[in-house]
Amino acid sequence: MLQHDEADYPYVVLIGHVGTGKSTIVEKLTNERDRSGSSSKSVTTSAEAFWTFDGKMVICDTPGTNPESARFTHNVQIAAAVNFKPVSRLLIVVKADTRMANPLDRIREFAEDLIDLPDEVIGAVVTHTDTVSWSPQELRNCVREELGIECILFTGTHVQRQTLLNDIRATCTQTFNLRIDHGNFLKLFKICKTKRKILLQIRDEVELFKDIKNQFRECRRIYRGKDEIDLVFEFQAWMGDQIELAQKKIAEANDFTFYGKNADEEAGYIANMTNQMRLELYDLRVEAAGFQSAHGAGDARRCIYCNEVWIKVEGCDGVTTCGTRPTQMVDVRSYEFAVLGTYSFRWTNRKLAISKHKQRQVQHKRYNSKIGCNRSINWSEMPKVSLPEDLVRVIKPVRMDEVPILSSDVPGASHWHTAVDNELDNALRGLRLSKKPGGY
Repeated sequence: MLQHDEADYPYVVLIGHVGTGKSTIVEKLTNERDRSGSSSKSVTTSAEAFWTFDGKMVICDTPGTNPESARFTHNVQIAAAVNFKPVSRLLIVVKADTRMANPLDRIREFAEDLIDLPDEVIGAVVTHTDTVSWSPQELRNCVREELGIECILFTGTHVQRQTLLNDIRATCTQTFNLRIDHGNFLKLFKICKTKRKILLQIRDEVELFKDIKNQFRECRRIYRGKDEIDLVFEFQAWMGDQIELAQKKIAEANDFTFYGKNADEEAGYIANMTNQMRLELYDLRVEAAGFQSAHGAGDARRCIYCNEVWIKVEGCDGVTTCGTRPTQMVDVRSYEFAVLGTYSFRWTNRKLAISKHKQRQVQHKRYNSKIGCNRSINWSEMPKVSLPEDLVRVIKPVRMDEVPILSSDVPGASHWHTAVDNELDNALRGLRLSKKPGGY
């Protein structure tokens, strides 16, 4: 790991397919040579970190994510690079093409895999831009509009290394403690093979999942107001359970043990299916988060006098008093408070049936003690802050972390979990940083 003074410098990790130019970028920005190659076979087989030529940034070269062989080993190396130290930028490296749609599709592919990582850490570098006729601004506009990625950089033989270094470093304004382990490894990396029989089974399970979701859209039409909100929350939780059931079904049908030489291949198939289902479930999560944000539950602000952190659940964005409580219990459909309708779902004969049961009162805390400084504050002028951890657990953001890529309830899954964590630890111990350039 890095020493304390070394950890203060920006740390950038390059990821991308074989042959996109990651090692060429490293050669341009460091004093390293002979790292890149012209073949379709990955020259880089392990993650290596290097100081830039000016000694003011660390950049990590990684193997291609899609090699012809040893895909699991390559992706373990990439994960080790992410775990090495807090990351300033995770840059997706794609190669420019005559058709602008091709690099856009490659960025989209990675962006979907990295959906659980903070948006602010993700960026892209497009290489070989001196070989195409379209302008960088055209692609930048498409990436920003379609994928929401703001950090888009470009390089080629015509770009000087100091220019590229300045461009990258200008985007390194924050650091993120990213951690990859068995829980999210398969969310970020695709390692399954292409056995037709298993892929067809996966296709059928995903199509079934989509059918249930589509029928839910029709069934929910008869519900209104809070009943509909309750229904959406409970259905998306139930759909998470269906993902785990599908994992067990595929594992059992193919005698997966997640142990031995085929373990990574078996886990990769489950991940392939689960990631497709998670994307289908994502828009329901967005809708549920919208119900929460309608009550201000995604926006935390700090009192400039006493530093107490608040969220606004009623009222306007103007003047209020620090410590003022809501006039009534405000229902944001959280599992921590409010009255929830209880629903059950059944899928039989390719039909979705929904039953509503009695409402249940969910426990919530009431505070009698005085909190806040009781001074006049203006919500629109208060500084925004990150949500406290205890609050995040209550008003869950649009994340899919609780949908396991390979549930521990699937027989044999614990073998995979232990093995991949051991591999990641070994790879991290083997990752070294080059010697800092002299004079810096």
